[in-house]
Amino acid sequence: MKIAALTRIVRSCTWRVQRQLLFNFAVGGARAVRAFERRCKENRPFFPAFTMISLTNRCNLQCRGCWVEQTVPAQELSVEQLNGVVNTARRYGSNFFGILGGEPLLHKGLYEFMAAHPWAYFQLFSNGIGMTSEVAVKLAAMGNVTPLISIEGLENESRRRRGRDDVFARALAGVDEAVRAGLFVGVAASIARSNFVELVSDDYLNFLIKRGVHYLWYYIYRPAGRTPEPENALSAEQIVALRRFIVERRRTAKILIIDAYWDQHGRALCPAAIGLSHHISPGGAIEFCPPLQFCSGRLDKHGANLEALYQQPGLLPALREYASARTRGCILLQDPAGLAAFMREQGAEDSSCRDALAELSALPQLPCHEHAEPLLPEKSWAYRLIKKYYFFGFGVYG
Repeated sequence: MKIAALTRIVRSCTWRVQRQLLFNFAVGGARAVRAFERRCKENRPFFPAFTMISLTNRCNLQCRGCWVEQTVPAQELSVEQLNGVVNTARRYGSNFFGILGGEPLLHKGLYEFMAAHPWAYFQLFSNGIGMTSEVAVKLAAMGNVTPLISIEGLENESRRRRGRDDVFARALAGVDEAVRAGLFVGVAASIARSNFVELVSDDYLNFLIKRGVHYLWYYIYRPAGRTPEPENALSAEQIVALRRFIVERRRTAKILIIDAYWDQHGRALCPAAIGLSHHISPGGAIEFCPPLQFCSGRLDKHGANLEALYQQPGLLPALREYASARTRGCILLQDPAGLAAFMREQGAEDSSCRDALAELSALPQLPCHEHAEPLLPEKSWAYRLIKKYYFFGFGVYG
């Protein structure tokens, strides 16, 4: 990790944003992981370190490969439910929340909810279309929010994936407003065959750096939803090339490069399989991860039963055991047929508002980030330490 990447944060983010980034995210997040680690080692009641929350299934786009089903009326979590979730998490020392949709900026109670928890840290996943100057200034005033704006390709690929001509330009406009407001700004990319060349490149990194982006989060494309496009999934060779690119550029690029797929040794992992994070859907379903839309329980109207849902026997603990016993990688990619059979055996509830079981059964087996190539450990000492002590150092796989 180059000092220049950190210097850019100090120079461009407001003091309030920097303070919340240090204390809420860095210090608070480390404490959350340590508390999670102790619960695992001491066989205490389960609660994840991080929670991903999809507030609403409303969206202003209809993208290929998206697992969110838009409904009429829309499904949305109430502010009361959201407060219940976050307050329960606080009792377990967990203070980091991924805020997803649909498009979370369309949830009318978003600002009220986030402002009510100044001790927490929120990563706001957005397509950027609604990131106006007014919105960005509101988020910067709170300080405990980092916008993560999704850019799924340059202009042509954005048009193909997003279904609109203006999406790329409007996402960039959202990035610019967030940077101008002094926010800690990220850009996300779900890497597939169709965008690999243009997004896994030095040109793209430099493009984002010039716009003032502080971090880039690379995901591996996972086919899901009504238009899953399994043919667009990465090949095994591309996954290795992506990992190699990340490892090398982390030493030199003036931007932070994030992934959640490999530990400091380059071994594959799944955050959900080790219990590090789980997902809450707009309908209140407690799910393994966002694209795997099955549950065995839902939030009550107050959001007060989250603790009981996480700790009850049934689908979640069984799925963690099932997935981690079969792969260190992504069970959804590696064994969709076996996963579909498991869901049937468990009597899992379909929480997708579609027929997720039929979709899962129809998916082919695809390469994932657990591969037969030699391991590619982190070369940056900073990333090695962060992954070892901040995220993945507790050997849950055994």
